[in-house]
Amino acid sequence: MRDFKDSKIKIASGIIAIMMLLYIVFSTFFISLEANHKCADEENCPICVCMQICQNTLHQISDFTALAVFAFVPVIFLLGVSFVVSLNLIKETPVTNKIRLNN
Repeated sequence: MRDFKDSKIKIASGIIAIMMLLYIVFSTFFISLEANHKCADEENCPICVCMQICQNTLHQISDFTALAVFAFVPVIFLLGVSFVVSLNLIKETPVTNKIRLNN
């Protein structure tokens, strides 16, 4: 029963990740297509509004990415250091070398 619940969560997470990736790709594509947009009505141009929404969203996502990198780099560094230190702390014994001790 628990495996079914975990698989549903994994599927939902995958769908959300794919949707976010598609949103980023299509927003970037839309901004690049409409980069030379000339609007006659400066105030109520739907293309300019849509471009502004896409740009704001991309800036927010990039800010979150930078925050995530700065949050996870120290964690990964500490994990690496602890792995190297733990390898030096393991002592060799006949049991760890799988030597059979007969009487």
